[in-house]
This record gives sequence, structure tokens and C-alpha cells, in this order.
Amino acid sequence: MKILKDLVSAFLAGVMISLGGAVFLACENKIVGAIMFSVGLTVILLFSFLLFTGKTAYVFQNKPSYLLTLCLIWIGNILGCMATGTLVFLSKPALSEKAVELCTAKLTQAPWQTIILGALCGILVYIAVDFFRSDNDNKHYAKYLLVFTCVPVFILCGFEHSVADMFYFAAAKMLYTGEGIVYILWVTLGNLIGAVVFHNLRLFIREKVKKD
Repeated sequence: MKILKDLVSAFLAGVMISLGGAVFLACENKIVGAIMFSVGLTVILLFSFLLFTGKTAYVFQNKPSYLLTLCLIWIGNILGCMATGTLVFLSKPALSEKAVELCTAKLTQAPWQTIILGALCGILVYIAVDFFRSDNDNKHYAKYLLVFTCVPVFILCGFEHSVADMFYFAAAKMLYTGEGIVYILWVTLGNLIGAVVFHNLRLFIREKVKKD
């Protein structure tokens, strides 16, 4: 039952990121669209939905079985994006056309570029998510500010978010090709590397300060 609940939670997270991606495509002003995209991550954090990029950083602090949990979350996320992306494709052809343009440009990147851009995005998402979830007393309103700044930063910089890209490629009907899946996997790897490295360097600094 827990597996099913986690899968549904991850599915809903994929839907929310997809809605954020949809509003980004719908906005003529990129800055406004990037800010509005943040609504998706905010809802995920408030409702404690399972988002792959919000969970990757803690691989080395968990049992090996955590990798299976991450895989389950990734599958749930992509299913949510596929469902929402298909609905957008069917009901909003104009947004689908924008998604095609966006995804076509992404596919011109070399794999190493995609991994780097994914890693940089992973760092920013980790910062927003970790700080938000560390506020157990819900007293620090700065956590909302971090979400509404970190998300626009990675979007406007052109950094790659694997779950957002799942939606864009689904809406463009390009996710179901070998090229599309490989691209998503490169971004996924980048997100993982960025979050894990940043998190563990942060832990290393904390430990060093305590010892000193």
C-alpha cells in the first residue's frame, strides 16, 4: 500500500510541475512565467508530494533501498507529466507548439552540457526544498521567498529540471522517442549529481565547523 501511495504522491507532483510548465509556456513575458512556475513547487512542498529533484540529495544518508524509492518517485513524476502533457497537447495546440520549439532547442545541446545544466538546477532546487522542509515550526516566511527566487533563477538561466522537461517533451509529443528519453535521463543524472554534491559539501562544512 505504501508503494501505491508513494506512486500517487509522485504522480501528483508531476502534475503540479506540469501545471507550472504550462503557465510558463502560456506567459508571453518569460520573467512572469518563470515566477508563476514556482506555484507548482510551492504546492508540492505544502502538500508533501514526492518530487524526484527534491529527494535526490540524500542518497548517501539513506539505505541502498532508497535508490529504489527514487526510481519509484521518478516513474510517478513522469506518469504525471505524461498525463498532463497529453491533455495540454489535445486541448491547447498553441502551447504544444511552444513546447516543440523549446524541446527542439534543448536537443541541440551536447550530453555534457545537459548534465551540467541539470546539476546547476539540482543545486537550486535542493536549496529551496531543503530550507522549506527544515522549517518544522512554519515560522520562516523566507522559505517562500527562496522557492519564488530559486525556481525563476534556474528557468531564466536555462538550467534543466528533469520533471519539468518530462512535461515539455510530453506536451510536444517528443517524450516517446528514444532521443527524448535519453535527454531526460541525462538531465536526471545532472539533477542528481548537483543536489548530492552540494548537500554533502554542506554537511562536510558543518562537521568541520563543529570540530573546530
